[in-house]
Amino acid sequence: MKERLENRYFKTGLMLFTAGAGIILFYLLMQHFSLVKDAVSGFVGILMPFIYGGVIAYLLSPIFNAVTRNSYHLLIRKTKIPRKRSFFYSKVLGTIVSMLVFAGVLAAFAGLLIPQMVSSVIDLISIMPERLKALSEIVSNLTGNMNNSEVTDLVSGSMENANTYIMDFIRTHIMPGVDSYLEMISQGIMVTLRTLLDLLIGIIAAVYFLNNKEKFKAEATKVVRAFFRRNQSKEIYDFCTFVDVTFSRFIAGKIIDSIIIGFICYAAMLILHLPYAALCSTIIGVTNVIPFFGPFIGAIPTSIIIFIQSPVQAGIFIILIFVIQQFDGNILGPKILGDAIGIASFWVMFSIVLFGGLFGFLGMLIGVPVFAVFYYYFKQFVEKRLARRGLPVETWDYQNFNNYNVNRKDIQ
Repeated sequence: MKERLENRYFKTGLMLFTAGAGIILFYLLMQHFSLVKDAVSGFVGILMPFIYGGVIAYLLSPIFNAVTRNSYHLLIRKTKIPRKRSFFYSKVLGTIVSMLVFAGVLAAFAGLLIPQMVSSVIDLISIMPERLKALSEIVSNLTGNMNNSEVTDLVSGSMENANTYIMDFIRTHIMPGVDSYLEMISQGIMVTLRTLLDLLIGIIAAVYFLNNKEKFKAEATKVVRAFFRRNQSKEIYDFCTFVDVTFSRFIAGKIIDSIIIGFICYAAMLILHLPYAALCSTIIGVTNVIPFFGPFIGAIPTSIIIFIQSPVQAGIFIILIFVIQQFDGNILGPKILGDAIGIASFWVMFSIVLFGGLFGFLGMLIGVPVFAVFYYYFKQFVEKRLARRGLPVETWDYQNFNNYNVNRKDIQ
């Protein structure tokens, strides 16, 4: 009895100590959040090639698995090659096909975007003087047709002040900072080269991940079995399976959804005779991977490009993007994704804003599935505690509409 009591006190003390240490650690992390963030960013930067490789391998894994599986069974049926060698040949073929698909996607994007971007920049450069001249003529005609000398003087003075301000700004801010601009350009070139090098190493790492993923999984299983009990190991396996299913469904669904939206945008722009259809549709399709805000993020630069060509067409394009976003959010997206996310639209918006603010563009991409996993397990935790106390677990049972003098049963 005494040993049980001492053991109980020991567990209680250990729990209180762990909770206190956790609170202190959380407080210190919040106090030095910028330092922690910089340290994490530096560590992630070092591992970036392997992160690229893991992402590429994860995306190409369905293609690799399908080619390896089908080619292996075909070799077994049609040839007398030993099974071990057949499996090796099948994995080689799966790797080649996967890499060719990846290279083809990159080449298609580069072949579509680069010529369009070069053409758009050349068009913008050639159009800008004409647009500025037209604006000047509009202002001149407007001021020339005005009988009110005060208004005319005000407009002319504003134009002169704007011209003076621009020249002073160029002379005082831009010209002295040429060296810093050149340094920024050189840093941008170095970052671009570093990214390309990381991507190249990532492609090599992706080949290793694809061909050794079963071995990596087995090694992880050994570690889990060595340090955790059987029921804990099962919970870890279930968690990893749920994360994999959530991410794979979300990513696959958003890719299909974005491709469809890109083609719809391209067809609509051709029908409406809007300029830069291929470039704008590609940008809209790529940014559509970001839920909720994606089409609007892509619409900002594309509408500016079209606005320089034609303000009226830019207005039509903005209306088109709004219609496409409504179609995607209310019809196409739910049909494709279904219950893959498992969270309400409000939490989708919340997760994008939260993770985007913390981790930038990458956070906006992965924020929704990460939050969906957290939401699912927190919901399971709350419902289990409610069930232990004999309380209802459905959210509806805790809602009331007393502010409207409405009985909850009447609208159930």
